[in-house]
Amino acid sequence: MDPATLLSDPTAIRLEKIIQHISSLTLVVRATQPEAVCPRCHRPSTRVHSYYLRRVADLPWHGVAVKLELRTRRFRCRNSLCLTRVFCERLPRVVAHYGRKTVRLDDALRPIGFLLGGEAGARATVKLAIRTSPDALLRRVRAGVKPCSPTPPPSA
Repeated sequence: MDPATLLSDPTAIRLEKIIQHISSLTLVVRATQPEAVCPRCHRPSTRVHSYYLRRVADLPWHGVAVKLELRTRRFRCRNSLCLTRVFCERLPRVVAHYGRKTVRLDDALRPIGFLLGGEAGARATVKLAIRTSPDALLRRVRAGVKPCSPTPPPSA
């Protein structure tokens, strides 16, 4: 088995360790990019300020719940005129900014919310080894709905 198949974006994160629990797996991963871009001034930086752990839920693997323990870095912005002094690296193909679930888990939960709704969808996800609330499913449905375009004006 290739451990990279467990990861949502093997080019952005590297698997360090797999920790097996009674009813779940924890994948300890680390970002592999040498630099990060400041979200405000868009200047790349390699100056690491500190590290922190970010825990996010991922898709289940063979019916077993999977959690990512992502060792994320904080960088110093190299632009002295930028108002952002310290920023966190972003991994948009792995997890959204401030997200608690991976992008691919969000993508899997959205159709469940559309098809089954809140309560029934939450009950169905229990069988899939995914823990979510009815309200969380409905939030994904609302986020996935595009706003209606305005009515065109009547032609004269």
